[in-house]
Amino acid sequence: MSDPTPKEQIFIDLEPGSEWRFELEADENIALRVLSHEPVFINSEELPQASWYPIHRYTKGAIYAPTQARLEVTSLPASQYVSTSTTHPQILNVHLALERTRILAKRYLLGNTPNGENIQRGPRVMVVGPPSSGKTTVVKNLVNLALSSGMGWTVGVGGLDPSSPSNLIPGTLSLSTPSHPIPTHHLTHPFGSPPTSTPSNTLSADIPTVGWWLGGLEPSNKNAEVWKVLIERMRQDWQKRCERDKMALASGLIIDTSSAFTNPLLATKKDDPKARYTLVSQAVEAFEVDTILVIGHEKLHIDLSRLPSLQSRGVNVVRIPKSGGVVDLDDQARELVHSFQIRSYFYGEPPLPTEISSLMGKMVGLDGALNPYSFQIGWETLVVLRVGEENSAPSSALPLGSSRTLSPTRLTRVDPSGPAHVVRLLNTVLAIVDIKPADRTKPEKKPKIEEGEAEAEGGEEDEEDMEEVPFVEEIGTREVLGFIVITAVDAQKKKYTVLSPSPGKLPSTVALAGSIEWVDSA
Repeated sequence: MSDPTPKEQIFIDLEPGSEWRFELEADENIALRVLSHEPVFINSEELPQASWYPIHRYTKGAIYAPTQARLEVTSLPASQYVSTSTTHPQILNVHLALERTRILAKRYLLGNTPNGENIQRGPRVMVVGPPSSGKTTVVKNLVNLALSSGMGWTVGVGGLDPSSPSNLIPGTLSLSTPSHPIPTHHLTHPFGSPPTSTPSNTLSADIPTVGWWLGGLEPSNKNAEVWKVLIERMRQDWQKRCERDKMALASGLIIDTSSAFTNPLLATKKDDPKARYTLVSQAVEAFEVDTILVIGHEKLHIDLSRLPSLQSRGVNVVRIPKSGGVVDLDDQARELVHSFQIRSYFYGEPPLPTEISSLMGKMVGLDGALNPYSFQIGWETLVVLRVGEENSAPSSALPLGSSRTLSPTRLTRVDPSGPAHVVRLLNTVLAIVDIKPADRTKPEKKPKIEEGEAEAEGGEEDEEDMEEVPFVEEIGTREVLGFIVITAVDAQKKKYTVLSPSPGKLPSTVALAGSIEWVDSA
């Protein structure tokens, strides 16, 4: 039997300082390898020599060659080109400035060696910019450059963009600590994949991550107070990490932000109507940010440079150019990314296509799929809560002339038997939170009654218990344990059907709901 005709080899030659940009469509999966001896980078991660590097469909990226290089690709995407216009030199200059600060901080913290500039900790950098400006890409490049320096840094990555969270699913804020350069294989995890119980089927990075549930894709005036509390929770967690690990304190923190940070009036309080860029000021104060990188937005750069709250803290506001390879994403493309992110949380990384997994090289073709578990749980067993004042009844429903004072982080229990609640809960993503015995609140009036009296008065008390929240408000902004999805609601049996990423008992039966929904259409 004769051998099949060998497939034609496709080569891409790159001039020094140029980059190959590509945009993969729904039916395009490629793999590439470096044939030249000089290093070639994707988001400042050096590509392995002569080994195939898989890139999944819908991914958009660029391969940068500081010197002359040659690549081999399995197939050419429909949208691809070579450009000599790149922002890598500017990003490298920023990295060198941050690296200097890290080295001086390390000498002070570990060797108790003072420096003339009084630098006692690593850099705290926040990247801001309008939508589709490349904020996440800049953060990823700066993190990879630090982790590739050979200095043993453990740079913290702050995810303040709920629509593109580090490692987790949409609707969360996160802190992660990658230990090696973050790969770019697919769009589901911009900062690497979370640790799972199965091996990865690519060179992906298993990165320890902690998350907090906002329940929405961006901060808004409605959830501004909840956002503020979550930022404080993140600050406390990062501060504890730095107190335990001096190397983490010297390595610093790089923060990715939502495009909502560019809105000067968002989250402005009534008692201070002249305040501007409240979200920026909150984050700067919480994480003690010393440098803000503004991507390509001249007016935003000028506004932040003149902001009194930043001037008083001596924050450096630096403008860097926007890459010409940035792709503007529409709402449909963003929804696709969000769906992919949620699905990968339950089912693992997308499988490698046969034509790529069969390639020779160090790349492995393992079955890295997870085995999610679907089961039923009673309405009374799974307590579903919502966080925030906007989930309560409107003030117009109160008696004439009366007012109320509610906590902005108050908890509201979702009654699935109520009107329209079944529809609101179906396909809703829930965040599981840890509950301790001290978190339970004792009802104010719970007199002991006999069994006969309990039967007579049980109906009224059951109705009250279904709306009562027997937990302290603090659990609504606590670090989450994981996520589940309600895939069906049985009103007759009063049970939910939920999808969990792994079989077994849930770590907690208290969950937080938001506005994030997901239907598995794969």
